[in-house]
Amino acid sequence: MKRIVFLIFLLILTIFSCVSFASEDFTSFIDDYETYNLFAQVIKAGPKETIDDGYSRYEAQKVRIKILDKKFKDEEYDVIYYLEDGINSRLPLYDMLKEGDKVYAYGIYEDEKLDVTAISYYDKTGWMLLLFVIFALLIAIIGGKNGIKALVGLVITIAIIFYVLLPGILSGKNIILLTLLVCTLVIGITFLIISGFNKKTMVAIIGTVGGIFAAAIIGITFENLMRLTGINEHARMISVAIDETQEMISFKNVMLSAIMISAMGACMDVGMSISSALCEVKSKKQDITSKELIKSGMNIGKDVMGTMTNTLILAYVGSALLCLLLYNVNGFDLSFILNAEDISDEVLKSMAGSMGLIATIPITAILGGMIISKESNQKKEKEQPKKENVEIPVNYFNG
Repeated sequence: MKRIVFLIFLLILTIFSCVSFASEDFTSFIDDYETYNLFAQVIKAGPKETIDDGYSRYEAQKVRIKILDKKFKDEEYDVIYYLEDGINSRLPLYDMLKEGDKVYAYGIYEDEKLDVTAISYYDKTGWMLLLFVIFALLIAIIGGKNGIKALVGLVITIAIIFYVLLPGILSGKNIILLTLLVCTLVIGITFLIISGFNKKTMVAIIGTVGGIFAAAIIGITFENLMRLTGINEHARMISVAIDETQEMISFKNVMLSAIMISAMGACMDVGMSISSALCEVKSKKQDITSKELIKSGMNIGKDVMGTMTNTLILAYVGSALLCLLLYNVNGFDLSFILNAEDISDEVLKSMAGSMGLIATIPITAILGGMIISKESNQKKEKEQPKKENVEIPVNYFNG
């Protein structure tokens, strides 16, 4: 009953947070223009042709689209869909559109008139949903009840990030404190759903949150020492999109937020793995001491640490692979590459995240050894029935 009440409380808190943060209006305005990304359907698709706009020649396709969004529903526009990149024509051509395809189109609304200027991209929502369904089925089939719980936790995590963290950052909230709150909320809800309200869960939550704090401290310290700005191509695009009257967000703090969010998954794996293993050890050996349990937790953590650290490092290398290729193509040496802002950001993220993961091990092991080792001695005494002294009459032996 306590578990259900606590979960309901956390869900209510999550919904309240989502509603309060999502209430901000982030409609995009540029001067007197109002911009839209419109969902539309291709109703007529022409053949591939070469179009000369007076400056360049492009392989393109003329299409007619019908707007599906409510505000401009059923309005039709003729748009040119460029099949090649506007910067480098050596890149492969995009796939041609066909009738019935769903797309997103970019439009500008001015003087009560909508002008649709280009197609942003082909709608991939259906395929992404199919991908998620396959993923969910695999988790449910292989993981069973625990797999379904993991899916629920994942959906809640995504909702918190999209409806609490992102709007909170854009609305000017303290990014570091907000991210720590989001991480704690995600960790708590996920672990409680998967493992329930018990000592194992509490140990895993505290150990994981401790690792996130460690990653944040390392990130803040070395971000200042390395004089990083957190500004990259995406940051520049955000700075242009934000209204001039709105205060600019701190991209340094956004980078710290990325460090904590990225490290959270690995820290959660390590924290729950150690806590669960300690509970299993305790169940098999009831008389194990706190010192022995802590030692076991550290040994388990050391085994997990090697693979999980590689996971984090390789994940960051994968995300920065195009940047690494670019610098190698230009013939830059390793020292220059490591000092480039976008690569330095990734180095800090990987190192801070890995250190947060490492810090999770002793925190969880020590805390688990102290708390879990005290469990079950009193419980064992309660479960064993008390033996009563039975007085046997003397005449029983006399026959």
